[in-house]
Amino acid sequence: MDDSKENKRYQELASKWLDKTITAEEEVEFANWYNKDQELELEIPEAFVNNEDWHKTRLFKKIQQEIRQEKPFLIRYRIAIAAILLISLSVGLFFYQYPSASGDHTEISENQDILPGTNKAFLTLSDGTKLSLTDSKAGKLAEQAGVRITKGKDAQLIYTVLPSAGNKVDYNTISTPRAGQYQVNLPDGTQVWLNAASSLRFPTNFSASRERRVELIGEAYFEVAKDAKKVFKVSSAGQEVAVFGTHFNISSYPDEQQTYTTLLEGSVGVNGTRLKPEQQSIFNAGNIKVVPADIESVMAWKMGYFRFDEESLESIMKKISRWYDVEIEFEEPDLKELEFGAIISRSEKVSKVLRMLELTKTVTFRLEGKRILVKHKK
Repeated sequence: MDDSKENKRYQELASKWLDKTITAEEEVEFANWYNKDQELELEIPEAFVNNEDWHKTRLFKKIQQEIRQEKPFLIRYRIAIAAILLISLSVGLFFYQYPSASGDHTEISENQDILPGTNKAFLTLSDGTKLSLTDSKAGKLAEQAGVRITKGKDAQLIYTVLPSAGNKVDYNTISTPRAGQYQVNLPDGTQVWLNAASSLRFPTNFSASRERRVELIGEAYFEVAKDAKKVFKVSSAGQEVAVFGTHFNISSYPDEQQTYTTLLEGSVGVNGTRLKPEQQSIFNAGNIKVVPADIESVMAWKMGYFRFDEESLESIMKKISRWYDVEIEFEEPDLKELEFGAIISRSEKVSKVLRMLELTKTVTFRLEGKRILVKHKK
């Protein structure tokens, strides 16, 4: 399709969006075009741009409504596309229509921009040997005490207990750096997804103990294999989660005062306090509070995007810091308390995330190497 035909096609789609006649397939087509990061200066109808905030709010509400109609942990591909469409429209339109606009906004050159995190981690064996899972090829990595350790094709660590396994218990630790994430399949069949700057210590063989206990620092999502005879326990920052088989997420970073445990399916006990599905416990200084969970926000990292729903800028920038491996500095402390709502893919470069936050007309950012300075917009 030549430029003129393509331009005409997307003017047509933008107009359909305005009068609410756009189909689901056309929405995906519109989203995919924006995600290509084309340099073509598309002539979007003026009414679309002049009412950008209204259209952005309308689309955001639509996404929320559609997500809530699905099971929390089964967010469909079409919803993810719609979420990316929101960011593409809000950020893309601004830059297509005002490519030379002056003002106080982030200016990042192509060679200075920072790429998002990827699948990378380190595995520390019981003898102290440290393996880089990022550099290792798919296949067998090691064998110890009757347990085979392999790396899958889809960047996951797999533990297999062999018939020769005895009662000896060795402990391994898988850790993700900043700007890293990884999945591990434990010896009992439990699947764990680790977010950036996190670590999980676990036994290589659960059969020799009365319980299945692991230790977490950072954030992880668990799908625990059912075993009525052996409770699965997760220890993290003064709290203990006990489960027999369920899906849940724990966020317990050292630089956060609170530990969040969110239950998606099944039942867990957090220091003896029982959670029901779609509930979240907040543990702080020995006290536990149970609240309704915002499943979409909690699970966003695993689904591949950021989702901020009236979240403080301090909390948002901590997540950006871990995923892009950057340091954050606030020009003034009151900036930390500002609240934002946004959805954006975690596969975007840091510049697109920052520019989207700048659309609020409240803050601006300056990138200096691996440091982001947060300032009031003048």
